[in-house]
Amino acid sequence: MNAYRNKTKIALAVLALAASAGASAVPMTVTGVSGNYIVWQKLTLGPSLTAAPNAGLAAIQAALNGGNAATPGSNVELSKFGGPITSLTGNINGKPITLWSLDEGDWRGGLDQQYIQAAANSVGVTSFDMTNALNAFYTPTANLGGRAPWQLVSDPNISYVDMGAGHGVNIGLAGFLDATPVLQAMFPSVVVPQGSQVSEVVRVDLDGLQKYLYGFSATPSGVCAGCTTPYPSYTGNYEVRIPEPESLALFGIGLLGLFLGRRRKI
Repeated sequence: MNAYRNKTKIALAVLALAASAGASAVPMTVTGVSGNYIVWQKLTLGPSLTAAPNAGLAAIQAALNGGNAATPGSNVELSKFGGPITSLTGNINGKPITLWSLDEGDWRGGLDQQYIQAAANSVGVTSFDMTNALNAFYTPTANLGGRAPWQLVSDPNISYVDMGAGHGVNIGLAGFLDATPVLQAMFPSVVVPQGSQVSEVVRVDLDGLQKYLYGFSATPSGVCAGCTTPYPSYTGNYEVRIPEPESLALFGIGLLGLFLGRRRKI
């Protein structure tokens, strides 16, 4: 009997999770923006993106609608190079959501070490001095146009925001398909493999759940800005994800049911 009750609780939790997972993707509805931004619009049949600074909510909404990992289309750049923070607010499937750019204060709270360690793991750097890496992270370099690495990853370009199957919100981050120069600046004492990837960082609040999101695996986007330059921008799309708060709660209920069922059986 205890085993039966245990299985029933787990099944109910799984069914609850599956119910919303079957829904089709729901895009973010944009309701406001604070600070400077650029809408990189896809206006032609070719891959080129055109910059439209502070173009208005309708342009932001159009840029975020309809994208996906393989064809992200237009994007919205929040702030620039770690400047004053820009926030983008709205709702998605009835839940409030806000996305922010970053400033130096975001990094100094420990995010810098987490990001550097994750970047090292992604390119196979197994031994490095964190103090030296942090110094490099905050030091401007000529190879990065006179800017420090933290500045180049603090102004996220948002390609799409939607809630689909799997209990979470998908966010497309437009960036470089090959981000080796940024990673090389972070680890100047080692040779970073060509083609290495790292995304910018976006801070997200979904219905009270806050996360810093970034990734290390990009999909070719099919679009670019400065397409004729040696290093065109927005050639890669990094899809990151923030879970729904409710899905975390349901997962906890399932684990609790399993725990209680086992205790009764014992």
